[in-house]
Amino acid sequence: MTSIGNSKIDNSIKIYYSRGLTSEGTLDLISGLNYSPDSGVGIAQYQKQYSEITSIKNKLLQNKYFSKQNLNSLNLYLLTVEEFRKIHSKFPTVKIDYNDFNSSKLKITKIFEDFVLKDEKIYIQRNQKIQNINYYKTLNKYINSYVINSAIQSLERDVTINLYISSSFRGFSKLDYLVTNALIHASDMNINRNLGNYTIFKGFSSSITPTSKNYFIDFNFSNVYIRTLETREEIKDKNKIFIANKRVTISGFYKIYSPNRKTFTKYFDFSENYTIRVRSYDHSTFYDDERDIIKDILEDKFSNIIRYDLNNLITP
Repeated sequence: MTSIGNSKIDNSIKIYYSRGLTSEGTLDLISGLNYSPDSGVGIAQYQKQYSEITSIKNKLLQNKYFSKQNLNSLNLYLLTVEEFRKIHSKFPTVKIDYNDFNSSKLKITKIFEDFVLKDEKIYIQRNQKIQNINYYKTLNKYINSYVINSAIQSLERDVTINLYISSSFRGFSKLDYLVTNALIHASDMNINRNLGNYTIFKGFSSSITPTSKNYFIDFNFSNVYIRTLETREEIKDKNKIFIANKRVTISGFYKIYSPNRKTFTKYFDFSENYTIRVRSYDHSTFYDDERDIIKDILEDKFSNIIRYDLNNLITP
């Protein structure tokens, strides 16, 4: 554990001398001290950084106006004290002025709240709103302000998109029906999945009208077929086994519908090889269930599209 701690402390010092005071470097330093509480180098470095960030904080609290850089420095002061507080019992010789910290924290909370309340939240794009949410969360990490929490929740409701899929594909073969059913089942397996960037997958539906909060993706399939690659017969222990290597191929496209943007089309195709066997034992014949094999392949492929691709159609 000591080697891990010393490595983290050394890295934090490199960050400090190359980039100055940073949250990354401070967290590395405190983590390193937790692993190596006897490190004189680490303790001295923390005391130096604590003194430096406290001095910066004292100067900033005299300001009337604050830039984002100022807010970040104040937040770094909170981080420097709050994260060290978790391990302070290991370092009785390190003095932290908690009375000053508590007094300063009240002032910093008011500064952060004023910034969030005055920040533009309406006439900005969705991607900017998401960036603001993430930034407000960093400001709120060590103060847990009701005012900032409320602003975050309001923006989260505003940017959240419900994503539905359906299929206008109308096929008539057994394979066509299997493809559609696999898409429906893959949707059911992923219902209410968070796809990232406040996009929630709500499943399969054929009756959703696109709105600013509800996006609709329509799947269509242009090629659905199975090809036999190889067949052979083997005899094992006097039993016959008929083996067929096959490939299922699906291609098509899906369109996203939203009142906020033009219809966007993306094409896709995938193939997967599989093997089915027919075994004869003692005058009885046993068949692999080809339908189940194909169904599992399709559900896995459609699940991957839902989880990792659909959200890319939605601009942040």
